[in-house]
Amino acid sequence: MGLRSTGQLPRIRRRCPDRLDRNPGTDLPAISVKARRKAPSSTGRGAFRWYRGGSALRKGWQVAIEESPATAAPATAAPATPAPATPARIGWSEAHSHRDRPHLRRDPLRVYAIRVFILDVLAVTLAGITGFILRWAIPFNVEINDPTYVSLVVIVIIAWVAVLVLRGAYDTRVLGVGSEEFKRVVAATATVFGAVAIVVFAFKIDLSRGFVLITFVTGLTLLLIVRWMLRSWLRHERRYGHFLHRTIVVGAEPQKSEIVDMLDRDPVAGFTVVDVIDEPAADIDSAGLDMWLDEVMTRIALEDADTVAVAGSPALGHQVVQRLSWRLEGPRVDLLVAPAVGDVAGPRVTMRMAADLPLLHLDEPHLTGPKRAIKRGLDILAGILLFLLFLPFMIVAGIGTKLTSRGPMFYFQERIGRGGGVITVAKFRTMRVGADQEREAVIGVPDASIVDRYKQDPRITPFGRVLRRWSIDEMPQIINVIGGTMSLVGPRPVLVAELPLFGDADHRRHLTKPGLTGLWQVSGRKQVEWDERMRMDLDYVEHWSPALDLVIVAKTIKVVLVGHGAY
Repeated sequence: MGLRSTGQLPRIRRRCPDRLDRNPGTDLPAISVKARRKAPSSTGRGAFRWYRGGSALRKGWQVAIEESPATAAPATAAPATPAPATPARIGWSEAHSHRDRPHLRRDPLRVYAIRVFILDVLAVTLAGITGFILRWAIPFNVEINDPTYVSLVVIVIIAWVAVLVLRGAYDTRVLGVGSEEFKRVVAATATVFGAVAIVVFAFKIDLSRGFVLITFVTGLTLLLIVRWMLRSWLRHERRYGHFLHRTIVVGAEPQKSEIVDMLDRDPVAGFTVVDVIDEPAADIDSAGLDMWLDEVMTRIALEDADTVAVAGSPALGHQVVQRLSWRLEGPRVDLLVAPAVGDVAGPRVTMRMAADLPLLHLDEPHLTGPKRAIKRGLDILAGILLFLLFLPFMIVAGIGTKLTSRGPMFYFQERIGRGGGVITVAKFRTMRVGADQEREAVIGVPDASIVDRYKQDPRITPFGRVLRRWSIDEMPQIINVIGGTMSLVGPRPVLVAELPLFGDADHRRHLTKPGLTGLWQVSGRKQVEWDERMRMDLDYVEHWSPALDLVIVAKTIKVVLVGHGAY
């Protein structure tokens, strides 16, 4: 078996002919990569690169391609009795394998984790100093260099950082993605806070509660702010190709292409696909599996990959995945397995064991019991606060609507609510009277060019464009949120006339209440195409959590201020 049909050896020969040598004492071609070392970039990416955008090899790696004697013999050689043909094997040169040199496999997020650690230390140090100054130095004129208080602050700082490390707050698998990173920071802070309280109570230590409260509240706030700022910077860097895991996808169609598309669509997730490999045949024997695994390891070296993503497939059974994981232990290459339920994730998925078999338990996406109570409580609280906050703006918007155009102040419309029921929502009128009758002629049905038609909609009044720019026209829907027919966050309510455009799966968006803002609202608003809107709404229903709602609310503030996609 060779390097598949991709022609790896000729490709490498074309790119760097000066780096191809012959194995000493044989006619077998060997690839000895003497990679030029570039100066380390400020983003911390690896320094060994000799072909921009293509394959790269770690310095000192060697890929030996063994061929049968008959194949390797020169054309001018005298005829000879050929030796028994043996299958070609692609493998590692044992002297240069990762099992002997594991330090060569570098995590692209290691430098980022170090930066997070340094800033965390500064944050908790600043929190300790702030607590000391506000509690003792200013009210009681205690000297800052008093050894007793300085020792106390130092102990708290060291313990705090140690618990952050033990809690996995610097695990590169959670840094920069999802909410797990923030959960671990909060859990570590709560652990230290509880430990300090227990020690103070058990040993009757005279420690100011004011110092403890100020220190931990300030520290937790600084830690979360620091990580949020670093995450924003990391997302920016990843859009430009930095701090990405070089990933090889293994599997069969269509699962393989689906994973590639998903990873390419979201670069901020931290993966860039550098190669794809077909899964082995379902009836492959042990020798054939060894050859397939050799090929995978060779491709990892050629592409300088640090991650292998396996697409769920019947052919990739337990034995194949297990053998692959064994091979990847030495080179320290991460192995990710995408289950067949890839569109179902987040808080709905829990792992359970049955007869030593790991099973994924999928909960229904309905909001019931405590979850519904939490979401409803947040809706009422946020709705009242938003109503009081935006009341002056709504008064100005109402007066401006009446003074700048003929017609009523509000526009009432029937839309689809939870469970497919019809609800009535109100907006400040932003169009001329009778615009409903012109909708089909101006907007038509949702298609690829609907975004352009939205931008050039002649029915919108000049003052209405101002209201839409700042999303003030939808503020009356806060009443729906307080009343319970809408939620603060959820799929945007669609028109009754748009129901015929729904596919069978699209109706699942009505399992939850429609929202004042939603996932596609913070992802481009009206610049997002119809099919993509439906996909985002279904993703929200499948993956709902309080943390996701908070993220969408935070992004909504940014989107409104920037005005992207508002027209």
